[in-house]
Amino acid sequence: MEGKPDRRAPEATPPRARTIFLRDPGQIEERLAFLRKQSRVPRAVAREVARTLEAVRKGGDEALVGFVRAFDWPCPGPQALRVAPEERERAFGSLPSPQKRALRRALEGVSAFHRLQRPRAPRTLRGKGLAAGLEVFPLSSVGLYVPGGRAAYPSTLIMLGVPARLAGVERVVVATPGGPSGEVNPAVLAASWLLGIEEVWKVGGAAAVAALAYGTETLEPVDKIFGPGNAWVTEAKRQVFGDVGVDALAGPTELVVLSDGSAPASFVAADLLAQAEHDPLASAVLLTVSSEEIRAVEAEVEKLLARSPRRRIQERSLSRRCAFVRCADLETAAAAASFLAPEHLSVLTRNPRRWARRVPTAAAVFLGPYTPEAAGDYGAGPNHSLPTSGTARFSSPVTVWDFVRSRSVLRLSREALRERTPWMAGLARMEGLFGHALSLEARRRRP
Repeated sequence: MEGKPDRRAPEATPPRARTIFLRDPGQIEERLAFLRKQSRVPRAVAREVARTLEAVRKGGDEALVGFVRAFDWPCPGPQALRVAPEERERAFGSLPSPQKRALRRALEGVSAFHRLQRPRAPRTLRGKGLAAGLEVFPLSSVGLYVPGGRAAYPSTLIMLGVPARLAGVERVVVATPGGPSGEVNPAVLAASWLLGIEEVWKVGGAAAVAALAYGTETLEPVDKIFGPGNAWVTEAKRQVFGDVGVDALAGPTELVVLSDGSAPASFVAADLLAQAEHDPLASAVLLTVSSEEIRAVEAEVEKLLARSPRRRIQERSLSRRCAFVRCADLETAAAAASFLAPEHLSVLTRNPRRWARRVPTAAAVFLGPYTPEAAGDYGAGPNHSLPTSGTARFSSPVTVWDFVRSRSVLRLSREALRERTPWMAGLARMEGLFGHALSLEARRRRP
């Protein structure tokens, strides 16, 4: 009742990010290994995904509709899965003017950046009697998975749709979970309309990946699947790879802030919490040379959490996969960042370019106090579809080149082949492949 005093025990202080001290680079692997640890997919999830994939592959529309009804919305039948074209345009018209403007500006920024990547066939190697080169073709069809759940992600659709369009992909298909009544977030539909994407399907999870990979009676399969998702979506992409292409197996999002204490603590705290609000498993790490900065950032984090609508998610992230790391010097901090190979690296130092060069393993770098990672998320230019879980050591952001394929082309004259046959046939025999040697020599002997 109103006015009655609350006699419950005071709520315990929620756990916060751990604080770590690194005296030298030799301690990095031992003390930061928990931040690089990749969460393994439970066997039960892998088995459930395998059953889903097989059910949709064999059962087509009927199985797909069954999964949609079980997990998303009461779909009446397969024809209801596809969003009508007029619904996309109507969704854009329903948005307030500031939201329309934001979507258009994001589309313009991402398009301007990705136009610089338009594929051009490399120069042809030419020699006496030899021509060797590459031919580049757009993929015929791609599927773009846009998550639902905790938030709506029109920005993800823009990040994937823009390079697909610039690459010249003929058929672009979007799959995204429908809401309780089968509705799709209007901002996502509006983004699809701006991009000119005509196929939008209201299906999510592993069933969506199965439908994109294997097709059904009403949804034709695609050649490659892009986009992030939960553990079920990621595991489904892993299992269908080989039957269809996939972009990457995305894990929880990551941010490392490399700081010398020169940026305002409020900036750092806001950036860390922006990352933590994505997911309880999101990772946000501060690497700094200043103990004072850690104390100041911790205080700012408390202030921001007190009024955050996503506080529960942020607190769980802070306690599980976040850390404030005091480093003996910037060299140690940079070495720690290189070890973590983060999805996002924010460099808040007096000479950010210099220190960014010391961390070649980061997937996306943000230089200086006025370049927050959120600017990269929302259309300043670069793509926000990035490698995670330390895979930035060998993987790259999504580009236009991910939406094309190339093939090599070789032509030799009779004279060019005859000149090369002795050593090529020698290599073939070295490997025990005598038929290959004969194939080369047969042409040399012909008059």
